[in-house]
Amino acid sequence: MREFALLVPPDALSRDAGIVTRFVVGALLVSHGARRDARVSVYFGGDGAVTFDGASMRNVRPDEQSLSGILRAGIRRVREVGGGRLMQGIFASESRLEGEVMWAKGTRVYYRGHGGRAVSLGGGFCAVFEHPTLSPSTEAALERAGFVAVNLGATPMTVDQAAVVANVRADRGGCWQG
Repeated sequence: MREFALLVPPDALSRDAGIVTRFVVGALLVSHGARRDARVSVYFGGDGAVTFDGASMRNVRPDEQSLSGILRAGIRRVREVGGGRLMQGIFASESRLEGEVMWAKGTRVYYRGHGGRAVSLGGGFCAVFEHPTLSPSTEAALERAGFVAVNLGATPMTVDQAAVVANVRADRGGCWQG
């Protein structure tokens, strides 16, 4: 299973909706539908999370407006009733990234844009990203949970670009280069 987690500020959909929605598309969708072996969670600071399960979701459009609407509905659902099902395969919850990383399976990696080492993505993995930048407190929490920093190339990328590159590298059976 490929698990992607993105941590963003609570107001990310007001400021950077394109980055967030492109991350979901890059991590989860392919030209013919959704990756059946992928799950994407977007954590909105302390305001909850929205999770897309590629194996069970249906009728999700890859455009910014549709995905922004789903994400906004998820945040609203968390605030009003604490979470629940939004659509088939899409769920909102009060989960926080710090609590969820402890349960990550497979290779544990995080992207910070520079530095890191080569890591094989042969089996399943959990990859964590933070926008706009990886904070020192997030990095420390990830390292305590056994995550390692990786770099996807010579130049830093935005998180939406990094999600696509991660999938391409995993599809080809290669390593994330350090």
